[in-house]
Amino acid sequence: MRCQTRKAFIIIFMLLLAMVDILQFITRTQATTTTMMYVDPSVIVGESYAPTQNITVEIKVANIPPSPGVCGAQFRLEWNSTILKGAKIEIPTGHFMDPNGTETAEGNLWIVTKKIYADHAEYGVTYYDIEAAKTRGTAPRYGNGTLARITLTILAIGRTMIRLKDTILGDEEAHPIEHITADCSFDNRPPPQPAQIYVEPDRIVDPTLTPCNNFDVNISIINATSIYSYNFTLTYDPTILEVTNANVGDFFPPTAMYTINIDNNIGFINVRAWLSPPESSVSGNGRLALITFHVKGLGPSALTLTETTILDDMGNPLPITAVNGFFNNILVGKLYVDPQEIIDPTMLPPSWFAINVTLDDVEDLYHYEFALEYDTAILTCYGAMINPDLNGIRPKGVISFNDPAGLITVNVSFDPPASPVTTYSPLPLVTIFFQVDSIGWTNLDIKDANLTNSNGDLISHEVEDGFFMTLIRDVAVLNVAANETDIYPGWFVSINITVKNEGNISETFNVEVYYEGNLIGVISVTNLAPDESATLTIEWNTTAIPYCHNYTIIAHIPPIPFELDTTDNTVNDGKVKIRIPGDVNGDGQVNILDCITASNTFGSTLSDPNWDRYSDINQDGRVNVLDMIRIAANFGKNC
Repeated sequence: MRCQTRKAFIIIFMLLLAMVDILQFITRTQATTTTMMYVDPSVIVGESYAPTQNITVEIKVANIPPSPGVCGAQFRLEWNSTILKGAKIEIPTGHFMDPNGTETAEGNLWIVTKKIYADHAEYGVTYYDIEAAKTRGTAPRYGNGTLARITLTILAIGRTMIRLKDTILGDEEAHPIEHITADCSFDNRPPPQPAQIYVEPDRIVDPTLTPCNNFDVNISIINATSIYSYNFTLTYDPTILEVTNANVGDFFPPTAMYTINIDNNIGFINVRAWLSPPESSVSGNGRLALITFHVKGLGPSALTLTETTILDDMGNPLPITAVNGFFNNILVGKLYVDPQEIIDPTMLPPSWFAINVTLDDVEDLYHYEFALEYDTAILTCYGAMINPDLNGIRPKGVISFNDPAGLITVNVSFDPPASPVTTYSPLPLVTIFFQVDSIGWTNLDIKDANLTNSNGDLISHEVEDGFFMTLIRDVAVLNVAANETDIYPGWFVSINITVKNEGNISETFNVEVYYEGNLIGVISVTNLAPDESATLTIEWNTTAIPYCHNYTIIAHIPPIPFELDTTDNTVNDGKVKIRIPGDVNGDGQVNILDCITASNTFGSTLSDPNWDRYSDINQDGRVNVLDMIRIAANFGKNC
């Protein structure tokens, strides 16, 4: 058996050597990589990192060249001690300077310093006898690996860099090896509300802006929080518009650096601006850029914001939404209900409200007619009023009501002394009054609309309907929790999800359950009464789930139509750690300690006092040789 094992090991070792040769060849044929020392992970962000919890980072090296190779490494790691506190510094198994443990066994690994304090850690390592390490094939070191593992305790809510200082990589002759460093950003503050970047004005419809005319737009921002740099690209139709001038706005101080790139052939302008230390980040509202357009042709052009990015002073992205703009110098009339949406749970019977049917972007309107439909079980129309023209003269017309059918018809002409209407801004034509009859919702649909000019020609236009709702539709996920938090692959996890109907009508909806964005399953909820909650359970089979990960369970309710509040439709919780099969003590590796623990429980069953659930890997209720085989199969693996 030992001979077979040795043969298998030799074969595997030779295959690994061949793979290394291939990888080295590929590396030589690709672009030169940069030697670096870095903190892993590079970002630790989220409200889940609460005070008293610990976080772990590793200091790693990458792309160390074989020649000259490394025979010594040193670093200092610093952080803000009001946010984090040093807890422990370790040299992990298989670390870069002694991956096989040979030099440690020979007493040749020299840990020059390995100290941790409240605000920093210090580490230095080399060999007592470099020549001896070379003869054993340990030195010099090259490639990638981990130098140290550092545990920090979270003290408070805040933000800090975990920054490398005084880094040294030295060859066998004590010459420093050039390298770069990369730090880690820690931030457990609640995420800021998304800022909004928008085109101002967002709609420019003006038939006087014919070719050879110019107009300006602002790119502005509101609700900004701690911005240190911003970037956006505005696209447009290059057959209609071209940019002739652009400047950064007043959101950043005049000392800010910026670049502006314009391409009128493709149709875009890119603006990037950033601050530099010791300048402070900027919050609030303001103008990011002023852009002057020259009109080249006739027609519409979207003004679309893309590649919108805002960063804080540590280079972390901040949430942002974008609102685009629109330009058109060919009129398309618009007839619409204003306001287009009324959703008000306080609008109970017998409340009343008014809407306007409004006109925009029309020339020489002499006559208009339309019908408005509504659900008469929800609303009663008890009046309407024709509004005056632009000179204050009320035109003649007829308004008919058929409330049992839920129908209003309007027919109006601008006969003298009224005047035909030309408007490029909203003009209310008719005001209609409704009383609420019952709780519910209804569309306010414009039908059979015609607009004509003084010559009797039809005026092209678009129609936008309205909507009224006096009920509340709102469902929420209150909690998600797993019955297991630390398992082996293949174990089943029961996930409980608590949902609530926070509206005032019964709701039927689906609940989607995920682990790290991967769907576990969908549960249906039927006719959940108002103000009632329900607890749902779904089983998660982890057989095919990779180990060495902490998975976040996510419960999500897709928004239901006209939902009042969707911010509480998702809950991220229920952390589940999946161990390496055989990692009995849960330290992230399978080694002799796990074998000892399992050996001490060998033969035990569920009813025995020495039974250990993590020794019973296959969950058959008994620790036996089948479990030992699983431990042996993964012996030496680590996360």
